[in-house]
Amino acid sequence: MGLKIGELSKKTGVPISTIRYYVSNGLLPAPVKVGKQLSHYDESCIHQLQIISYLQEKKHFPLSIIANILRRMDEGLSLYEAESVEDVIFGAPTDRAATQFVDREEFLAQTGLTSKELLVAEKMGMMIPYMQEEGKCFYNHEDIIWGKDFLKRVLRFKNCWDDFSAYLKLGDKMLDREFMIRKKIVKGKDLKENMQLSIELSKAADFARGYLLRRLFQKKIKTNINRSLKEK
Repeated sequence: MGLKIGELSKKTGVPISTIRYYVSNGLLPAPVKVGKQLSHYDESCIHQLQIISYLQEKKHFPLSIIANILRRMDEGLSLYEAESVEDVIFGAPTDRAATQFVDREEFLAQTGLTSKELLVAEKMGMMIPYMQEEGKCFYNHEDIIWGKDFLKRVLRFKNCWDDFSAYLKLGDKMLDREFMIRKKIVKGKDLKENMQLSIELSKAADFARGYLLRRLFQKKIKTNINRSLKEK
């Protein structure tokens, strides 16, 4: 026999309104109607709600990422395996400071950006909040550092805004190529192999972006220096 929504709420400590929100967003299966005004939830929802609470409170994942984890579990992965993929892609917080999220107002206060500057950065695609839930944006420590140490400094160069946008488009192309490579590598692999390879490839790509761009930058600088010396 299933559970009434009030019973499910009491057993898990999750408010009724939140349970309904999870159902409407696909994080919980819809209840079975047993009357005009009565519905029963499967008892498996207790475990599902416990997983959602854990991923929110301990891992600080947004609901969109939690939905991915639950989907992977439905496909046969364990919680640890499904969670590992998101840890690699989104970076699991390692200290208390890294798990603190701020709203838009606090983000502006901490970065020194004006509302207009933030709107410009968003329009250019140069500000992507870590979390967007229910139409609201939330920012983590990495967003704050980006806003304070990069955006605040470069947005004053208005004559370069088009160049910044072009730079982002190049980044999109690079990521498209990465996904194409990954698709070739995991083709024909089963779910477990796909997951393990995806984790390894995500780590490798994260390292490669920094290493290769840094080396290409150094190579470019050396070439320019040598050219200048020859001209002299």
